[in-house]
Amino acid sequence: MKTEKKLLRLRFCFAAIGLASGMLAVTAVMAQDSRMPSVEEIIRRLTQPQITPDDLRNNAVQVEGSRRRAEPVSSASIDLAVNFEYASARLTPDARIVLDNLGQALSDAVLRDSRFSVAGHTDARGGDAYNLNLSRQRARAVADYLQRQHGIAMGRLVVEGFGRSRLLDPANPESAVNRRVQVTNLGS
Repeated sequence: MKTEKKLLRLRFCFAAIGLASGMLAVTAVMAQDSRMPSVEEIIRRLTQPQITPDDLRNNAVQVEGSRRRAEPVSSASIDLAVNFEYASARLTPDARIVLDNLGQALSDAVLRDSRFSVAGHTDARGGDAYNLNLSRQRARAVADYLQRQHGIAMGRLVVEGFGRSRLLDPANPESAVNRRVQVTNLGS
């Protein structure tokens, strides 16, 4: 009887471990997808204008008969979670993975003739001047990496820094989602 209970407990533990590891794997894949978009996802986002919550709040829609069709105001863009060392513009290894995907996308035939804005954004921690300078340095670091590692001509990249002036999540100004690099297709 004791042996059967022990075996039953062991089976339950292994099943729970299997379930937990499966859930962790799914969570890791989901996190990777949102933080490290594929080359194909980057190309899609940089070739198709996105409707943003701001577009909807600003009533950037056209009325066709009784239907409402969203008409994006902003250009095709993507926000990338490019990680830097704390309080610096030095890229981390996972940032290089994101930027390698971006470099491949910008080298693709579909985007090869386009120019892009590379805009750095910070959260609301720290002063305005500090955040503005840091966001510019980080955007410059991204552009330099793309040029050095992927041969993207600097003439195709417009480097901008906005500091904390354009928070992605204004309701949570210190949230990590506000720290990002936004790449926008400016056309040819």
